[in-house]
Parts: sequence; C-alpha cells; structure tokens
Amino acid sequence: MIQNVNIIKAKFKRIKKDFFKTDLYENLDKNLQFQINNSILFLENEIPVLVYYISNNNYWILTDFRIITNDYIIFLDDIKIINIPEIFDEGRGNSECESLEIVKKDSSTYTLKLERLTWYVIFNILNFIIRH
Repeated sequence: MIQNVNIIKAKFKRIKKDFFKTDLYENLDKNLQFQINNSILFLENEIPVLVYYISNNNYWILTDFRIITNDYIIFLDDIKIINIPEIFDEGRGNSECESLEIVKKDSSTYTLKLERLTWYVIFNILNFIIRH
C-alpha cells in the first residue's frame, strides 16, 4: 500500500520525460478518466495514481492499493520484487525495454507492459513502494 501518494506523484514528475501514454491519473483527459472509472471497480477510498493507457484492452493503473491491468490485478503488499528481464536476461538496450516483471510473494510472475523509455521511472517507483 502507498502511504503517501504525493511522494509517488513527486517522484514521477521529477523523473518524467516526454511520455505519451503514461501519466499521472489527475493529468488525464476528463473523458478518459470517466471511461476508466466506468470500466474498473475501485475499492472503497482507492486512489488512482499512475496510468498507462493505450486502449480498453491494453492498460494498467497504479493505485494506492493495487496494480490493475486488463489481464490481472495485484495488491501492492503482495509484490516481492521487480525484475527487468528484457535488459538483464535478454540483453536489450535501455531504449528498447517495454516491460517489467513483477514477482509476487507466492513466486508467481506477471509482465507489466510499458511505454518505451518509461521502464526506469516505473521500476524506481515500484521499488520505492515495495521497500516502504
């Protein structure tokens, strides 16, 4: 769980570059926010923080409790580690990385698709969350 979403927002703003599909939820177009709110069942008092949105079939949302994608939902407290297999196992360059691997405490793994060139920001934010 994220104790203070403002810290995550500040980290994102400080590191963010010219991203096109990844942004703070509060910066999204109101129509897109409405569309997301109608398609996802948020928990009571759950706060959406970051969003990667391509389409209804290709997105993820980081909230203060969970990572919600079109394929799966992971509670932040269940995450053990974040890996970058595209870079360290497959030998891709930093500019080619388009995913992170989330390993849960039960050892199950999930691939989080990313916008190109955003892996560093998302990796740092997720590692900050699981350490605190």
